[in-house]
Amino acid sequence: MENGLNNKITCIKGVGAKRAETLAKLGIETVGDLLDYYPRAYLDMSKTVPIREITDGEPAAVRATLITDVSVKRTGRGGSLALYSFFVSDGTDSMQITLFNQKYTAEKLMRGGEYIFYGKGEVTGFFRTIKSPIIEPADNASVFPVYPLSAGINQKMLRTSVRAALNEYSGLIKETLPDEIIEKYGLIGRKEAYENIHFPENAEDSKKALHRFVIEELLYFILGLSVLKKKNRKRVSKPLTCPVDMSVFYSSLSFELTGAQKRVINECIEDMRRPLSMTRLVQGDVGSGKTVVAAALMYYAKMCGAQSAMMAPTEVLAVQHHSNLSSLFEKLGITCALLTGSTGAAERRRIKEGILSGKIDILIGTHALIQKDVAFKDLALVIADEQHRFGVNQRSALTEKGENPHTLIMSATPIPRTMALILYGDLDVSVIDELPAGRQNISSFVVNSAAHEKMYGYLREQIMAGRQAYVVCPLIEENDESETRSVIEFSEQLAEKYLKYINIAYLHGKMPAKEKETVLRKFSEGEISVLVSTTVIEVGINVPNATVMIIENAEKFGLSQLHQLRGRVGRGSKKSWCFLVTDLGGQSRSRLENFCKTTDGFEISRQDLELRGPGDLFGSRQHGLPGLRLASLADMDSLHDAQQIASEITSKKGWYSLPEYSEIASAVVRLFGKTTVV
Repeated sequence: MENGLNNKITCIKGVGAKRAETLAKLGIETVGDLLDYYPRAYLDMSKTVPIREITDGEPAAVRATLITDVSVKRTGRGGSLALYSFFVSDGTDSMQITLFNQKYTAEKLMRGGEYIFYGKGEVTGFFRTIKSPIIEPADNASVFPVYPLSAGINQKMLRTSVRAALNEYSGLIKETLPDEIIEKYGLIGRKEAYENIHFPENAEDSKKALHRFVIEELLYFILGLSVLKKKNRKRVSKPLTCPVDMSVFYSSLSFELTGAQKRVINECIEDMRRPLSMTRLVQGDVGSGKTVVAAALMYYAKMCGAQSAMMAPTEVLAVQHHSNLSSLFEKLGITCALLTGSTGAAERRRIKEGILSGKIDILIGTHALIQKDVAFKDLALVIADEQHRFGVNQRSALTEKGENPHTLIMSATPIPRTMALILYGDLDVSVIDELPAGRQNISSFVVNSAAHEKMYGYLREQIMAGRQAYVVCPLIEENDESETRSVIEFSEQLAEKYLKYINIAYLHGKMPAKEKETVLRKFSEGEISVLVSTTVIEVGINVPNATVMIIENAEKFGLSQLHQLRGRVGRGSKKSWCFLVTDLGGQSRSRLENFCKTTDGFEISRQDLELRGPGDLFGSRQHGLPGLRLASLADMDSLHDAQQIASEITSKKGWYSLPEYSEIASAVVRLFGKTTVV
């Protein structure tokens, strides 16, 4: 941040030690922090309605005159609660307003004074009022910022502090973008943007300010990733150039690979044959066969005398990968091992000795792989499954186990290619855009709980026909104890009410690893007919005989998550069904009905971005991304503009040393580290 804006907030007029202490709870310690503490919404108090048009439960602004004195009544134990009441009129009607413990506000009100009252409308019979309104003098009617707050500070105090900061320090706000970029892309200046994002005169002003800061944030982000990508391309790695007959691997499979799978395998092998480290993202829709692509590359690495490591985000998925891959590689004389947090001490010692000596060729596991005491003899390939669930630091910790090993990231969250190139700007991108032959379409339906008997009756018919099914049970609360209780209780209810004499088992995140492994094995082998689970089965579970997926309380899930869950069925040659259970109507039901109309993961991801933003789609990858406070990866227009600006800047050799880009280079360094731009 610019010098001067680094001053402590106590330098601002009206901000004393006590207020500074409260602001610090919001992460505001300097003048710059305060200016960068953006509003979450705006109140347009210039758009008023008559009292008679107040609607129950809807926000409204009313311009009215105080027609009585303010009376006070004390209630509660020891008179601790003060109720301040008065009547106001707008000439068409009158209403009573009550304030709770707002002495400061009440004492400022004058009989005969005209004010704007803003808040949620309340209608009881013929009487209308606004509940606990925000009150401003009528001549102050304008657009007010609304900030996220913490205890001890209110909106007025924060607005006053920001106003004082802008009055005193706006002269120190430096422009970061060159004039030609500002003019070409129709942006406003940075100083004007700060003024308008905090105190806009109208909605258009706030939009222009927001757009300016969004472009700025995305530009820094894209530039930082582009520099990281160039650095990755310079990482010297062991080239795996030995002659490998991949037909040996292909002929060991019980199915034919798709053209897309073979294309992606070849793209990766081309990377691995170079003396520079591969850093590639492979994304594909649910069931497109990413795991067998990873297996082919691990086979290639082994044939070149090197080891591979594969890290999964959950123990359930790690166990599943190990089960599938070890049975495949056993026929080829390749040794696999599984290392998770649940691995016993003796087995852990055996595995550590095996990977250090080279007796173990492939190590599959969870975060346990990145522990300091895990060392490889010759790690040449690192595969991270479901990258959007891992932090970049964890990925780096695994690659440090070898000498710049080749890195492959696999994601089952399909996103538009343009967005993938930006979000994963430090990686090359391959897309598996073809599903294996023989896959049946999945029929999806939205039903309410009144259809339980009919729906579970149909599930029972499928079980009697030799098929299997999943039931994702409703989660009552977001904690582990509730998850466990919910799964067990729901399983018991199903067994008693709808699925008597059918072999049911449950699976949840807190089960011991051995129990999870046993349940998954029995389900895979057909001993268990119905698996009741939380979203722990969201990714990677592959049972071709499963043809029914029932998701209770489906409205609680994002579309991309529902797509992952639905993708657990439809993996064989038999017709499959997915039932989404919800008792909600309106937009919530429409969202689910639209989901049922398509099985295209890219289209579903696009809808999810529009409806929920990137948090659901990218999880931790979006959370904590450098510098993205206002910008959303769902804003494709702004992403496109920022990408264009970044291309124009990076086309100039040594751009980070040019004076016109000095502020941009400094911002990238602040966000991505001192060694980023060199």
